Amino acid sequence: MTVESTAIVSPGLDHGLLGHATRHLIHCPPSWDHHPLEAPSGGEQRFLLTGDAPSTHPLFNDGPGHFHDPQLVTEAVQEVGEFIGQQYFGVPADRPGLFYRVDFGVTEVAAWRARRGAARMTTELRATAANTVNGVPRGLDFRVAVSLDDVPCATGIASLVFVMPGLHRTQVAHSRWAVRAVPELADEPDGPVRPVEPGAVGRASAANAVVSEPSRSSRGRLSTWIMPSRDNPALGATPDGHLTGTLLLESLRQASVLTAGHAAGLAPERALLASCEVRFRDYADAELPVRCATVPGPGGRDAAGRPTVPVTLTLTQNRRTVAEARTTVVQDF
Repeated sequence: MTVESTAIVSPGLDHGLLGHATRHLIHCPPSWDHHPLEAPSGGEQRFLLTGDAPSTHPLFNDGPGHFHDPQLVTEAVQEVGEFIGQQYFGVPADRPGLFYRVDFGVTEVAAWRARRGAARMTTELRATAANTVNGVPRGLDFRVAVSLDDVPCATGIASLVFVMPGLHRTQVAHSRWAVRAVPELADEPDGPVRPVEPGAVGRASAANAVVSEPSRSSRGRLSTWIMPSRDNPALGATPDGHLTGTLLLESLRQASVLTAGHAAGLAPERALLASCEVRFRDYADAELPVRCATVPGPGGRDAAGRPTVPVTLTLTQNRRTVAEARTTVVQDF
C-alpha cells in the first residue's frame, strides 16, 4: 500500500528543493497496523520522495552546471522531516524540527553529473523515533538512500530534534546571552571583509558567495567569515534571529571547496562534496560574526583514481563552537 501526499510544502519554503514543483511523498507502512489514518507509530516508517531534480533553483543550480548539488538531499529531508514527525509520529505542530547531525556520502560520482533533460531523483527515507516521552518522540533519525535516474548514488543519516516552544525560546535567549557574556572573548574580523569570488567556490552568482576571502595560516589552514545574504532568506536569518541551517551547510561546502583549491589545486568548477559529516553544537546569532576555520588533510585518490582532499572545519562565534564538520572534496572531469 502506498499513500501519496503533495501537501508537504508549507508557506515560506519556496526557496527549498520542493518549492512549487510537483513532488510526491509516498508512505510505505510495514503493515496495515500502521495505516497513516490510525494512531501514530513508534516503529520505523519508510517513505519515498520522488520527483525531478530542479533545473532552475537559485542556489543549487547556480554554478558551472557540471553536477547536481548533493545538498538537494539535505534540503529535502529538512523540508519533509517536520511533516513526517507530525503526520506519522504524533509530534505536536508547534514543535519546530532542528537538525543536530547530518552525515552524507556520495557512492557513485558519475550519477551526479548533470546531463541534458530532467533527472529523476528518488530519496528513500527510513524514519525512527528517538527519545520517546509519553508516546511522543523528541526527535527522529532518518536513514537516507538516494538514486538519480534509478542509479543508487548516495546514502546518509540525518537526526532531527523537536523542541517544545517554551524550551526553544529559552534556548535561543540563553544562546544569545552566552555568546555576549564574556566580551574579552569577542572574535571579529580585523577590518572590512569581502566575499570570495563565486567561481572559487563553485557558484556563478555573487549573491550566493557566503564566505569571505580567506586568510592563511600554517600548513594550509584557512580562516574565513560567513557572509549572510541580504536578498535570499534561505541564506540569511530565521525569525528567531539565528542563521539558517541552509546557510551553515552551504558555508561549509564553500569553505571545503576553497580549502581543497588552496591546498591541492582542485578546480572548483569540477569539485564535488563527496562526503560530509556535520554536528551542530549551538545556534549562530545573526547579529555577530561567525568564523569558519579549515584544516586540509593529506590529498589522496578515490577508487576511480579521482583526486580527493579531506577537510576538517569548525564554525565558531566569539570562540563558542557552532558546528564541527569533516568533508571530502573530489575532483571529477
